[in-house]
Amino acid sequence: MENVERIPSSVEPPTERSYPSVDGELVGFDDHAENIIQKLRERSMDFDIISVVGMAGIGKTALARKVYNSSSIIDCFDVRAWCSVGQTYNVRKLFLEILKQITGDRFVNVDDPDDMMRKNLFGKRYLIVLDDICEYEAWDDLRPCFPSVGNGSRIMVTTRNVQLTRHMKKHSEPYLLPCLRDEESWELLQKKVFQGESCPLELRSVGPLVAKKCNGLPLFIIIIAGILSRKKREASTWLEVAYDIGSHALEEGSMKMIQSSYDILAEYLKPCLLYMGLFPKGYEIPVSDLLKWWIAEEFVPNIGTLKQEETSMSCLSDLVSRNLVVLSKTRGSGEMKCCIVPDQVREFCLTKIKEEKFMQHVGKRLCMYIPDTMTSDFKERKSFGISQASLECIAHPKFSISKKKNLFPLLNNFRLIRVLHLLDFYLDDSWAAAFQSLTHLRYLAIFVKAFHFKWVSHLVHLQTLGVRSSYIMMSPAIWKLEKLRHVDINEFPIRWADGERVKFEEPTDVVLHNMKTLGTCSMSVADMTPKFWNKFPNLEQLRLHIDELGDVPYYSDSRLMTLEMFPSRLRNLSLSETFLTDEIVSSIAKLQHLETLKLSEIYFTGKKDWDLSDKTFERLKFLKLHRVFMTHWYCSDESFPELEYLVIKSCSKLEEIPLSFADVLTLQLIKVTDCSKSVGDSALKIEKEMEEYGCELQVHMLKND
Repeated sequence: MENVERIPSSVEPPTERSYPSVDGELVGFDDHAENIIQKLRERSMDFDIISVVGMAGIGKTALARKVYNSSSIIDCFDVRAWCSVGQTYNVRKLFLEILKQITGDRFVNVDDPDDMMRKNLFGKRYLIVLDDICEYEAWDDLRPCFPSVGNGSRIMVTTRNVQLTRHMKKHSEPYLLPCLRDEESWELLQKKVFQGESCPLELRSVGPLVAKKCNGLPLFIIIIAGILSRKKREASTWLEVAYDIGSHALEEGSMKMIQSSYDILAEYLKPCLLYMGLFPKGYEIPVSDLLKWWIAEEFVPNIGTLKQEETSMSCLSDLVSRNLVVLSKTRGSGEMKCCIVPDQVREFCLTKIKEEKFMQHVGKRLCMYIPDTMTSDFKERKSFGISQASLECIAHPKFSISKKKNLFPLLNNFRLIRVLHLLDFYLDDSWAAAFQSLTHLRYLAIFVKAFHFKWVSHLVHLQTLGVRSSYIMMSPAIWKLEKLRHVDINEFPIRWADGERVKFEEPTDVVLHNMKTLGTCSMSVADMTPKFWNKFPNLEQLRLHIDELGDVPYYSDSRLMTLEMFPSRLRNLSLSETFLTDEIVSSIAKLQHLETLKLSEIYFTGKKDWDLSDKTFERLKFLKLHRVFMTHWYCSDESFPELEYLVIKSCSKLEEIPLSFADVLTLQLIKVTDCSKSVGDSALKIEKEMEEYGCELQVHMLKND
């Protein structure tokens, strides 16, 4: 395997709009999943612990995730939470992670999260998953915070330690997960290598031999599949792989196969993977953030005319197709939302980081991960062979520290830092002064009380700016951030004091050509002028709250009559908390590149009807309506000629979905959440009509998300 052929990776943007999740790739798990679901749902009101036990790589986490995401489990419990424990764990962080999920507050940060968690769980029927719990101490730390009132609450754990399950046991016996049978192993290998195609005749005898050598371990099988999918489909080649697997002990063979997958990666993909290995065990990495971090760290090359976002997505798709990274969540549109590095791949990455001194050679700068156990003397450096004297650092984008730690003195040592992701850590008012020396930042996400654009105007290399704040001030200083690509702020007003509009629009020669996304901003119709939007000529994604619409139907502005309210190149538009007028809808319909439209908290003046019979959204593929307060909705069969996904959530007044959607032959999914029965019935009627046309439509109906 040392002389394996190097195959260059594709750098073309992915053509598929959807990706299989790890749950959808499982083989032989259906019966196990059903057995565990029955244990979790059984009528006994006694508090119980369901343990899934098995060796490394056998698929415990994947099985637990399949169960956790089952609709029958979602409907059964009031609240659910998932957290990965592992050998090295931070009790406070585990409590906070559970608390965030059961309260829905992603920024929660309290002094006593254990007490608050106990209070929030009390009286609710809950399901908590503790993935990969290894130590008795971890369970003893967590157990007192799970109230055991008789309401059918459950804890589900995955572990390799069968003795620990006896220590934890309440009523149910541990569920021992067996290895895959030989025929199941071969089925999974075919599924991953051939992606729905049939296995060639010349491989049908040697293929089962390769699968058998994997000893029934799903993770090992999918890693081997990632290698075989890029080799010639010849029996002799597959026999070499089978021999190589069999010549090593199981754990050694697994690492050798990961090494083989790593060796044939394109050079620019290797730092992308190693970077992901620095995340905590089992951490779900948000894809949208990950791609921005890669770009900020300059891992992603400039390839021809491809945009960097497309190239970075192609890089991730490549790693997923090789099974070195697995998807844990997909969006409603089928696109990747979160991904995980499998445990054994992560262990390999951490070893490789030390061997190759990766953290010292990324862009000739030191790359240092700051974990939750951060201390002032940086003990973590020593484990990677990093000298105490080196101060040219970048911090890994995901970390948190206790309130007792002072972040700002630490930042003085990181003057070359490029990525700071601090949304989980509230910064006090001195943050702006502390950030003056961080002039190399490309990515900044912060949680602060007040924010003014002028406080970051010195960050001339900044590409991504994310802010959570209760007081945000716009400023002409934004024009100094010429490399800005993405602005993600909870909501900032574009309003002008006397003379400020002139100052903002004065530098007509300054244009933010790189800006791709802007949100969430609030502005009046009067401010939505071509003169303003022309400052962002390549804007593709906009989240907007339109103010001051009371008199819009009678608005006499000539620009409004031309229906050019939005940037012309928009591909993704989200509108929230606004009155939707016919003028606004017509302006949206004129957007020739628009593919995604999301409407939330939308109201109508006068009659609560939405008539789109004479409107056409030519390229729209994804439409989401959340709390759109209409009663009747009218469409023609030409209103959405290319629509693929329709999501309707909490539209309490809506009576039905227009049956004209049955004529949209591109439609793949209708998802209805928390709507009237008649809306669900209309979705099923559309599904039935499309079946008669020979089209396959999925309809998902949920009580809540």
